[in-house]
Amino acid sequence: MKISVTIIATFLFTIVNAQIVINMSGDDNNYPYDYLSTGQYYIKDVNNYLDNFTGTWEYVNGNEKFQIILTKVIQFHVIHDTTFNYYKDGIYVKYKKFYNNVLIYESPFDSYPSFETKNGLLLTGAMYDYGRITKTIVLPFSDIVWHQGGEPIYPHCNIEKLANQPNKITFKLHSGMEHGHKGYDKETYSGLPTYSIPNDVIMTKIN
Repeated sequence: MKISVTIIATFLFTIVNAQIVINMSGDDNNYPYDYLSTGQYYIKDVNNYLDNFTGTWEYVNGNEKFQIILTKVIQFHVIHDTTFNYYKDGIYVKYKKFYNNVLIYESPFDSYPSFETKNGLLLTGAMYDYGRITKTIVLPFSDIVWHQGGEPIYPHCNIEKLANQPNKITFKLHSGMEHGHKGYDKETYSGLPTYSIPNDVIMTKIN
């Protein structure tokens, strides 16, 4: 029995150490072509840049308060059919909304730690707006429609540290389509969708 346990432990140790580490801060263009599918690669936060963002961040506007909780996860296994099979470090996000200091909504953690950083200054990913948008909008350069009060949407998100203010970040959501086409007519588009959570705000670390 002891021999069997030793063999299994040795086998598992070999599998873990057989993984090929890719520095998250590296150039994506230099990653191996098959790094997302073979199960051999681990996109690792070698420099621990993700640690710059972990914790609870808060924005207050009168009686309303909005918090995001950023949690680092190590060696998350991304696996889906035969298309994706790799490991990565990342950040989970959840949020809370308060009114008059009473908690009125708390989102679940996303099932996937989408947020990554190349330099410890800008964190990028996507997050669910579970509260639905407050107006119907057609995304520019597409036939995609986000319906008022419809299903939760999954906007892209940029979280950026403010220079010389380690306890401050900017929090910005965007549709993806908007982000990729800087020259569209904002009047025609009527600006960004009205998200159910604050957007383009400065947040302070409280924990």
